[in-house]
Amino acid sequence: MSSSSDSEGSLYDKSEENNCILEQFVASVTDFSSHYGSDISVSYTAHNICGKPSKFPDYGDFPQTFVMRTYGRWWDLAPSHLEPFMPQNEGHIVAEDFIEILYDTPVYPICVSLFEIYNPGALVRIWASQPEEKWALLWEGIPEIIGHKPRMFTPPIQTTKYPTKLLRLEFNQSHLEYYTELDAVLLTGSTQSLNSQYIETRDEKIISSLGNGQLVSAICKMSLHKNLIENEENIHDLSNVVKDYKSRLKSEKKRRNLGLISCLPDETILKILGYLDLKSLFQCSQTNTYLYQLCTDPMLYTILGLKPYWHCLNVEALQTLSVRSKLLQKLDLSWCGPYGSFKEEHFIKFLKNCAQSLTDLRLNTCKFVTNESCTSISQNCSNIKELCLRNCVGISSAGFQKLSKLCHLERLDLYRTNIETGQLLHILKQNINLKHLNLGSCAHVSNLDEIMSQLSISNQRLISLDLWKGYSLTSVGLRFLSRIPSLEEIDLSWCMGIGAPGDSFHCLAKGCPKLKKLFLVALRGITDWDLQFFPTLCPDLQQIDLMGIRGINAEICLLFLNHCCDLQLLDVSFCDQIKDTQVAAWRQLYKSVSIKRSFQSCGSNLSW
Repeated sequence: MSSSSDSEGSLYDKSEENNCILEQFVASVTDFSSHYGSDISVSYTAHNICGKPSKFPDYGDFPQTFVMRTYGRWWDLAPSHLEPFMPQNEGHIVAEDFIEILYDTPVYPICVSLFEIYNPGALVRIWASQPEEKWALLWEGIPEIIGHKPRMFTPPIQTTKYPTKLLRLEFNQSHLEYYTELDAVLLTGSTQSLNSQYIETRDEKIISSLGNGQLVSAICKMSLHKNLIENEENIHDLSNVVKDYKSRLKSEKKRRNLGLISCLPDETILKILGYLDLKSLFQCSQTNTYLYQLCTDPMLYTILGLKPYWHCLNVEALQTLSVRSKLLQKLDLSWCGPYGSFKEEHFIKFLKNCAQSLTDLRLNTCKFVTNESCTSISQNCSNIKELCLRNCVGISSAGFQKLSKLCHLERLDLYRTNIETGQLLHILKQNINLKHLNLGSCAHVSNLDEIMSQLSISNQRLISLDLWKGYSLTSVGLRFLSRIPSLEEIDLSWCMGIGAPGDSFHCLAKGCPKLKKLFLVALRGITDWDLQFFPTLCPDLQQIDLMGIRGINAEICLLFLNHCCDLQLLDVSFCDQIKDTQVAAWRQLYKSVSIKRSFQSCGSNLSW
């Protein structure tokens, strides 16, 4: 096999002295935030990223790849959209999804190559695991629009102090026209520490590739490019900021001369400080005692969005925030606490100290969350309205049973959890104000028809319902859904148990006239007859996904296009009765609608 860097321009010379260079493909996946597949199938799952490329350099939609659940801004425009907590913490590059990949042999990374075979350009960060639960940022960049071609993406990366065999890739798909698909990730590295001569040579090659302009020349003259690693580590380590402010505070004396800032009322300064991201707020508190007192005011910590700090949020940072967050109302700890950076006991202690006023709690893809966390939530968060536990696979039936004590929930996200029918029924009965419910990929819910029946009885205010890959749903459950007229968003994709739907879709169209989003991916038994009432009875429809429905014709699509004046998205990928020429004509006639049509294009398969 040829080196991954041969296609992108080698950053090192393979000589007899460099016989410690290894090239490895992914051995296993340790964690991920979402995937298009399910845990009982291999199509489009995260684990497809393991091993050598299977489709590259083919371009197109292939089930043998890793695909995430979203693309574009469509999910942000849906009724179920979530507003971020403290968006200023995200910076200018927002990560929407991630995957953690493990290799067989620890190495000092030299380059990382991502094999993208459909809609490339979503990668925004590459992290490498380091000792003591630390992470080193190897590369960061804005998402790109590449065009319709496969790509082996090998960005220039930073070196690390220690070897690694665990990488984390972060993605932003919001700019893409359709799903991105990933085939493999190649890690090239050295089993021995990279010497300074290599680093110097590599940096100079990267700089020289940028040209000889005045800015690049000035950077080289001042040797700024040699300090990239240290700068990155300082920028991304929140715990260092905490330690730094504590050490400064001990020697700080109150300053009498505060300049013009002392002329402003405290309320005005607090308003200004409220626009700062959390790291800047910590740094500002180190300025003087007066600003420290303002920067630690509990009113600045009523909303905490800690997801962007997943890599550096440790016990000490959590304890410091605990002191300041006595009025906490909204908390997002999604992605935080991996590999013991803090433990469940620290989270529980944090809740006991700060959860009295908590109404919104997001714990998506948090490995530390188990039944004990559920017990603590039920005891300390009696006023909670939003609870997001997607990908929290450490919770069993006993933990979900504890959550049935909550009675004010308006949003509940249980995507890819192990909740069972009995516990879910108890929760639904207790929470009559529920508005948004996500049960996507909940494989242990064995009777979705019973769940739909309960929703129609106790949850008449429901706005959005995600039943992605809910295999136990049948046409009986659909008829129960039709009794909830408040529904604006339904995802029934891959609910294969529906089979021949009878008149259940007619009932759904008549009973849910407020529908704005309707996803029906891969419902093989549907025909034009089943969908005929939606265009006229649900005129507010904005997003319709009919991908993989082989029995529908162009006529039903034209009904949607002509009757739904607010229609923005129509996906007819892999609809066998609809021709490419028809789709091309519709795109010319209905330019306000984004009409999706996936495809496969085989090239000359390489041998790896």
